[in-house]
Amino acid sequence: MDIKNIIQNKIYYGNHTLYDRMKQWHIPAVSFAIIKDYEIIETYAYGVKRRGKSDIVTADTLFQAASISKTIFATAVMLLAEAGKLSLDEDVHTYLRDYDFQTYDGKKHAITLRQILSHTSGLNIHGFEGYRQKQRIPTISQILEGASSANSHQLMLIQEEGKNFMYSGGGYLLAQKIVCDTCGKDFNDIVNRLVFEPLGMVNSSYNQPIAKEKISRIAYGYDVYNLQIPGGYNVMPELSAAGLWTTPTDLSIFGIEIMKAINGNSKFMSKHIAELMTTKVNQAAPTGLGFFISERDGHRCFGHDGCNNGYHSNMVFSHDKGNGAVAMTNADIGAEIVYEITEAIFKEYKL
Repeated sequence: MDIKNIIQNKIYYGNHTLYDRMKQWHIPAVSFAIIKDYEIIETYAYGVKRRGKSDIVTADTLFQAASISKTIFATAVMLLAEAGKLSLDEDVHTYLRDYDFQTYDGKKHAITLRQILSHTSGLNIHGFEGYRQKQRIPTISQILEGASSANSHQLMLIQEEGKNFMYSGGGYLLAQKIVCDTCGKDFNDIVNRLVFEPLGMVNSSYNQPIAKEKISRIAYGYDVYNLQIPGGYNVMPELSAAGLWTTPTDLSIFGIEIMKAINGNSKFMSKHIAELMTTKVNQAAPTGLGFFISERDGHRCFGHDGCNNGYHSNMVFSHDKGNGAVAMTNADIGAEIVYEITEAIFKEYKL
């Protein structure tokens, strides 16, 4: 297969080439990776990190992964549960010593990490906007409480737990607090030890704001008005829900390992945990534990997408074929392009 077809074949982009699409939607940069038979067979990056500058993007350029952050975090939670440090089915109040959330009926409800990871907990707060770099950044507790320094609502249980699917970044933030309080360590340290270091994801971190020595490596985000976000990006203190910086290559490394684990060929994760994560929790929910579950040509797929201000991403992996695609970009206009790219990859490479 020729990667040129992914870029030039107009059938994939509404009678445009990929370059035409980027020009049409004012997208500064795209970066993507192609996985076949459990290996990264191609990476491609095109465009500039910052409009008006000559610094081109490469496969190592960092993008905010937005809600794909949840998948990496969910993996850390699953590994902690497998090690007996957390329970997926214990009432989360067991872990909440200095915090409690309000409920729709004023009564105390038992929700679990399994429900949080699958978005069936009944908790609110779909997503987060982030904060300008010069703003006062609220603490996790302030965000959960909906304090005046936070730009999101107070976390609440707004429907019966465990039954219906309702996407909740707020639930993931609550799980972040539980993990950090239980482990007694910094969030980045926890995920580094459990996920990034074992998998060799050397270009991934949850540093918010990003470390100064990495600023030159980021793709600057552009908003819905086609304006650069001040400072290049919004700070996302809601790390577990939206704070990941990474590359398509690192996300591909991660996806390959999950696919290997499904087939019992991973030292990183057991087959049991991988199957739990990539199997729907019930027929009413499109989710496993950390992943969205879909189907292509009769084959189960799993993945996630991401949408932060100025950044969009999509990753899709096959459950039993060892194939996948990851695409990332740094613009709010033309968010569809990451889905067009991953769809083009699956069709062109017959994944």
